[in-house]
Amino acid sequence: MQAESVYIDAVLPQGEFAQDTVARLQLEWFEVNKKRLTRATTTGQTLVMELEKGREWCSGDGLFHEGKLIATIAIKPTLTICFSPVNTVQAADFSYYLGNRHLPLFMETDRAMYRVPYDGRLYEQLLAKFQSQVQLEDGILLSENLVKRLVKKSRNENEL
Repeated sequence: MQAESVYIDAVLPQGEFAQDTVARLQLEWFEVNKKRLTRATTTGQTLVMELEKGREWCSGDGLFHEGKLIATIAIKPTLTICFSPVNTVQAADFSYYLGNRHLPLFMETDRAMYRVPYDGRLYEQLLAKFQSQVQLEDGILLSENLVKRLVKKSRNENEL
């Protein structure tokens, strides 16, 4: 007999609720903007969730049903192409190679490194051009590290 689905009626960002040891709901990096999701937690419980307008699913979000914390969201690690530029010219050259592929570009500011979701042909081209500066590595692609979001945030801060 299959257990009933639990409908999530509230989502709170990490830090706005007491962190209990609860189940995790794992999402892929590209699922953070999906409006409606039905997924099983690590304990096997099926959750039905709807995204509020203007929001996205974030790692650490608390999922509540009738005021009770049911699970927290965790973004799954994925294979990425990592690039550590020596200077801004190399960073611009790297970005040029990504141009027509429409791949999202992520940046880890603490490590001065760019990440792109794995693409076989792109990896071969980047490896031929940049050699040891390009590596494959499992990583968690968080939307707050998207370069286009970081640039927008920087512009907004400079306007203040």
